[in-house]
Amino acid sequence: MTTEMEIAKLKRKAARSTYSKTVNKLQEILAAESPDVDDLEIHLDQLTEKYKDLKTSDEISLNLLQKEARITHAEYEKEYEIAQDYYEKLSTFKIKINKVIASTETGNESSVSPTPTWRPADDAHTAAKAKQNLPEIRLPQFDGDPRNWLTFWTQINKIR
Repeated sequence: MTTEMEIAKLKRKAARSTYSKTVNKLQEILAAESPDVDDLEIHLDQLTEKYKDLKTSDEISLNLLQKEARITHAEYEKEYEIAQDYYEKLSTFKIKINKVIASTETGNESSVSPTPTWRPADDAHTAAKAKQNLPEIRLPQFDGDPRNWLTFWTQINKIR
């Protein structure tokens, strides 16, 4: 039987795959000597739409991760960082494509680098950024005392 989390992961995997294919196509177009502006605009629009689907899948997966009792803060941070990297990639492409379009309109293509310079951020930077953006997750702990069971159970039900 497939769990809700497994279904969410499958959907997210498919969304990431189609997003990555569009990114690769954009990189090919940008690497050309004289990129076709119409192709750039079309693929950027497609990338933006695919990002919306990916963002929805990421939000669902991250919400399900928060509900899992076995998830650690580090695992959640890692998943959140990956989701943020996709947004950073989209932003980079938007800027690069707008520069190519602007330079094509003015006829000055020499000032634009045709290949995007997006790279995943280093671990220190991403860890600091993730800590700023992530909500603190506090999981209730049961101390084993049967007298505290009702309090613990109430806290668990509030999280759900």
